[in-house]
Amino acid sequence: MGKTIRYAFLTCTLAYVLAAILLVIFFAVEGINVEYMIKDLLTALTLALSEFTWWGNLFYIAFIVPWLASSLVLVLFIHRFNGGAKRRRLLGGLSVFAYYFAMVLVFIIHGLVRGWGDVGYQFFPIWLIVGFGLGYLAATIVERIFKLQVAD
Repeated sequence: MGKTIRYAFLTCTLAYVLAAILLVIFFAVEGINVEYMIKDLLTALTLALSEFTWWGNLFYIAFIVPWLASSLVLVLFIHRFNGGAKRRRLLGGLSVFAYYFAMVLVFIIHGLVRGWGDVGYQFFPIWLIVGFGLGYLAATIVERIFKLQVAD
């Protein structure tokens, strides 16, 4: 179980680091000012979870939520559905996808109950696809480079 937990945390950490790198490149191309980049980066990575006012001045710790959630989902997926390296790659993608899917559901429920607001709902499918792709890529990198022997 210890190797599974290390594998999950390493995979999800790498997935979110890759996402952060891609977002920083995107922000640089778009010309977003550096002083706003950290807040925008957190907003993008957490799918606006850091924007909720109840975080107060601690909005920067919102990043822990998707990272831990994806890691725990991956541990549960591997524990239940492990079937080798190919399946772990798929599960790595699904674990990141699961966080973004949960946040999309939160926004849809909020929109139905309290009004839709000005959230960019048309971008949600992109987050789901990119999240899955980055999780899959991170799991592939972890499998090939680190070769953690996770209950094969």
